[in-house]
Amino acid sequence: MVFRHFGPALLAIIALGACSADKAVRDNGEVAFENTTPGNLLEHGKRLTFVLGCQGCHGKGMVGNKWDDDPAEYGVMWASNLTRAVPLMSDSQLENLLRRGTHPSRGDLWAMPSELFQHLSAADMTALIAYLRTLPAIGPLSPPPAPGPKARAEITSGAFKPAAAMVTELHDVLPIEAGPAYAQGRYITMVTCAECHGPKLEGHTSEEGKIPDLIVAGTYSSPEFDHFITTGVTPGNRKIHPLMVQVAQSRFSKLTPVERKAVYDYLHARAMLPQ
Repeated sequence: MVFRHFGPALLAIIALGACSADKAVRDNGEVAFENTTPGNLLEHGKRLTFVLGCQGCHGKGMVGNKWDDDPAEYGVMWASNLTRAVPLMSDSQLENLLRRGTHPSRGDLWAMPSELFQHLSAADMTALIAYLRTLPAIGPLSPPPAPGPKARAEITSGAFKPAAAMVTELHDVLPIEAGPAYAQGRYITMVTCAECHGPKLEGHTSEEGKIPDLIVAGTYSSPEFDHFITTGVTPGNRKIHPLMVQVAQSRFSKLTPVERKAVYDYLHARAMLPQ
């Protein structure tokens, strides 16, 4: 898990998620992603590593990834080699890292999206950890983050906060509820889109430009949204940031049809609420 600055790595996400209330809720009443293979926990966990962005940040096979290399600015940053890091932790330590942003030996993590993952259902967390434990160990441990002067200045000023602080700050800042029929779609936006579009999905302006309020989904038809979220191609081929195209193709294309429809239904219902 790594240090990350507010740049391209934080751009572009439109979140997606699931069906009617009966399929969205597990036997214990918990809202979660659709598990299309209930008897195969590992397949479900593997799919989540794509949808949640683990494969994107930590690299193919999650053997680590250098995503920033500018020592004069933000520094040299690696996403951890999870094939080496995961076996060093117990399940409870790994869950605490994911949900709370705290490493069992290093303390604070930076740029780990724990403010999102704190909301993962127990079922989805269990599947995710179970799959991570099957990864064969490959390569060395990733180097620790080496923040540059710009990153250190943002930390000192409080402009950039550790993951644990973000968990506390954003714990109760959530997308608006639209009723139980939209619970799964809302859940998936909480653990995906909120990273870029903000915890309430209201968008914001960053150094990369304006990230829109997801009220824009209200202008899409269901087929248009489904095509966009799996290909990155908008109605009318309107130009969007290339990272959104990448995210749609590599992550959101892994959502099930039920999940994609649920996310659209939630975002459309949200757009119809009084603003």
